[in-house]
Amino acid sequence: MRSIIVKATLLAAPLLTPYVSHNLLAQSTDQQKAIDVDKASSMIVEQTNQFRAKSDQQPSEVNPSLQEAAKSFARFMAEKDKYGHYADGRTPAERAKAAGYEYCVVRENIAYRTDTRELDAEFLADHFTQGWIDSPEHRENMLAQYITETAVAIATIDGTTYYAVQLFGRPESAAYRIELSNESEKTWTLQIESNGGMDEVHVPPRGVLKMKRCFPVTISIVDTNASLTLKDSANVKVQASDDGPTLTTN
Repeated sequence: MRSIIVKATLLAAPLLTPYVSHNLLAQSTDQQKAIDVDKASSMIVEQTNQFRAKSDQQPSEVNPSLQEAAKSFARFMAEKDKYGHYADGRTPAERAKAAGYEYCVVRENIAYRTDTRELDAEFLADHFTQGWIDSPEHRENMLAQYITETAVAIATIDGTTYYAVQLFGRPESAAYRIELSNESEKTWTLQIESNGGMDEVHVPPRGVLKMKRCFPVTISIVDTNASLTLKDSANVKVQASDDGPTLTTN
């Protein structure tokens, strides 16, 4: 029996350029504004899940550890007036892990807005969500098929500049687990592709291969037409037929 266990991580890749809008003026930072910012964050989660639904993707659920990571980083950028995925010297995945998130994948969108008009939660939510949707790289994060969890936080110190952080994740516990059994009488060479990487392995007759991946997997048998794309954990069989080997799931 051969096992391949890989913990793939995506550290906010692709690193995204900010969506920025400039219009200037001051606003109070009273308790009501804090409540509005929290409301705007929740609205972004809802709007993003609606956007995912339009593309036939499953909704992402808010994860408390991701939420803590998002809040901490948004607050850091607001307090230090620093902006960028590495503004605090760490990657998005490192921040998520420090907050207790055992990750398989972490992706991050960030943005900021400076505005002097009196804003409300609806305006902030619409502004950040639509800005990310309109950016191909941000949109890729929002629509990633393998994402299952999310978090959003917005922070401001002066009531004029607002920093937003949107995190997406797939926990290690939800990694794709695949067990492949060669039920034929021949050794086959398999190509295993996932997130742009490829492994090549030889599986002997009656051999068993176990894998753990963080992204959808495509398995192909070299020099044949047999190929299978998996978007969930599965048991896979290599079987002989008159037309050559086949890959099937059960």
